[in-house]
Amino acid sequence: MKIKIFKAGAPLILALILVASLIFLPFNIGGKYTKRELTDFAQSPLNTPSFTGYSIKKQAFSDPSFLPLLGSSEMEHVDSFHPSAYFSKYPAGFTPYLVGQPGTTTLTQFFYVNSVAHELKNRKMVFIISPQWFSKLGIVEPEFRNFVSKGEIYSWMKTANPKSSTTTQLAKHLLQFKSLEAEETIHSALERLAAKKSLTSWQRLSVSTSLHFWKKEDILFSKLSQGVAGKIGLSQKIKAYEKHLPKKAERQALDQLAYDQGKENSNNNPFQINNNVWNKRIKSKYKSIENKKANVSYLSSPEYLDFQQLLNLFAKNHNDVLFLIQPVNGTWSSYTGVSEETLQAFSSKIKTQLQNQGFNQIADFTDMYNTEYASGDTIHFGPRGWLAADRAIEQFMKQAAKQHYKINNKKFLTYNWAANTAF
Repeated sequence: MKIKIFKAGAPLILALILVASLIFLPFNIGGKYTKRELTDFAQSPLNTPSFTGYSIKKQAFSDPSFLPLLGSSEMEHVDSFHPSAYFSKYPAGFTPYLVGQPGTTTLTQFFYVNSVAHELKNRKMVFIISPQWFSKLGIVEPEFRNFVSKGEIYSWMKTANPKSSTTTQLAKHLLQFKSLEAEETIHSALERLAAKKSLTSWQRLSVSTSLHFWKKEDILFSKLSQGVAGKIGLSQKIKAYEKHLPKKAERQALDQLAYDQGKENSNNNPFQINNNVWNKRIKSKYKSIENKKANVSYLSSPEYLDFQQLLNLFAKNHNDVLFLIQPVNGTWSSYTGVSEETLQAFSSKIKTQLQNQGFNQIADFTDMYNTEYASGDTIHFGPRGWLAADRAIEQFMKQAAKQHYKINNKKFLTYNWAANTAF
């Protein structure tokens, strides 16, 4: 009877031993990717497992030729002037790595960058700012749950300084998310950090073990993301659009082409909105939207606190960052009630937060409010907007790093600043 029981249970025991060995022993077995495969990931911003994971972005950013391009839904809006297509046609020594999708905002990007801070140390980066993030609520529960993984939180908690104002503020913020209440290790640790207390010895061990387990697990299963990258990636679309660009990057010819493509792709409506977007999302309801956003403001938002957390991380990690403030469709914005003055006020506030702390690499496209085809739909880059961004990125990458940061959390990591409309 004992022999039968042993025979029945032996495969399970061996399997558990094997899994435990793979996870806890100091070697890695998992996906190693070629440059071509990593480029496919770089052109697959909608691949959520690689966004919230560890292995793929660790490998990618160990290669200095990948330039992190962080933002949100604009990443998937591909045309001939999208940075992935533009810098593929006109190589400049780097490959844009697209980081962002609908729902990613400053806080999700904070945890993304922090989880691979070592690989990104001293690196150049590009960060695209969307005014629409800076709503009265800021990031909401579904966005947080979808785009911040437990492993990324463990990674932050492992090195968080309990005496720092950034730790206290972020811990309090995280405690507001209902999805973390069931995570005992995380929730209890956050409570101590929010109270400016160090983690207990047991909590430190739990966090370290959980972080180790997360990294090993992600290495083991990251190959599953490769199939996703192939199915929802943008590589084929990027290659197709790239073919429309001329052989040489002559300024006047590119300016004209961007205008012509914008005009051709949005000729079925009076708002310069991409024809497909107009037909699928707006045509049937646009009359009911007129002036519906007349009271919108982007000046009072908890998003400014998350943004300050990210600036702290960039400064600590010695990153040289170009901030792009993307344009909106002025014709449509005016129709819905969002005036140019509203956007300019946001631009002024966010640039105050940046420039007062030494972040002076800013390409502000707010002035393109009335520029035809700067936006491809209502709020995302269009061909002329992307072309302006390409040129800003190109210039940024050519110049020496400029890092003279002077972080001021006493002013900018406060609810007073976040709510301030008369700055």
